[in-house]
Amino acid sequence: MRTAKQLLITVAVLLCSTVASAHDFEVGGIYYDIISSRDLTVAVTWEGNYSYSNEVVIPQTVTYNSKTYSVTTIGSGAFRDCTGLTSVTIPNSVTRIGDHAFENCDGLTSITIGNSVTSIGSLAFRQCTGLTSVTIPNSVTRIGDHAFENCSSLTSIEIPNSVTTIGSDAFARCTGLTSVTIPNSVTTIGSDAFARCTGLTSITIPNSVTNIGSSAFEDCTSLTSVIISNGVTTIEGSVFEGCRSLKSIEIPGSVTTIGDEAFRDCRGLTSVTIPNSITTIGRYAFYECI
Repeated sequence: MRTAKQLLITVAVLLCSTVASAHDFEVGGIYYDIISSRDLTVAVTWEGNYSYSNEVVIPQTVTYNSKTYSVTTIGSGAFRDCTGLTSVTIPNSVTRIGDHAFENCDGLTSITIGNSVTSIGSLAFRQCTGLTSVTIPNSVTRIGDHAFENCSSLTSIEIPNSVTTIGSDAFARCTGLTSVTIPNSVTTIGSDAFARCTGLTSITIPNSVTNIGSSAFEDCTSLTSVIISNGVTTIEGSVFEGCRSLKSIEIPGSVTTIGDEAFRDCRGLTSVTIPNSITTIGRYAFYECI
């Protein structure tokens, strides 16, 4: 049977091994994990919390031990909690930004995303409160859950025609967001996607969207104009709940279901057009619409 002292030594060795394997190599102050030794691809990773600061320019390729690797991924949590980070340039070689990649980088004001990125992971930029603008390239097809949640300084966002999915809470609590363009490529708007974006004044849901997730625009208190196009068949529960500045809404003939509390507490609502296609109106759908 091991003594307590032996157990402590074993734990210490394991911890040291974990720290030692946090990255495979470092070049120019940037840490990397080897994804494939055969394909010579690497992911940007971290050495420890707060590894990066100021401006970081990620190269397309990096040479280590006489081998040249292509940088294809920003790894999960690679820049997480790097509060001193101010700007990042991601090269065209990168195809994926991992989950939590830049979460809590509240000093980050500028990000340049290369034209090969296809996926922005969940919580990738969550709580980047200093981020004022971001350009999402045409290569991106999915914006992950909570990807830009709580980016309170973000004032506008243009989502390219390549995006098909806006994840749950993707832009929730982006209180500085005043305008957003949702392209015709988007088929899914996740639950709480733009919830509590209190500066958002207007939104157009394109024909490509068939389902608006629950609470997608809940408590967008400055929202005065909503255009729902003919692709939507279901307005889920609480989608526009608490949108107190909304004065009128025209529900298209494609919609068959209005969920529970869908327009609850829309106190400024004076005009609603409900088509004959509606078969179900949920409980409290228009409750407190005084």
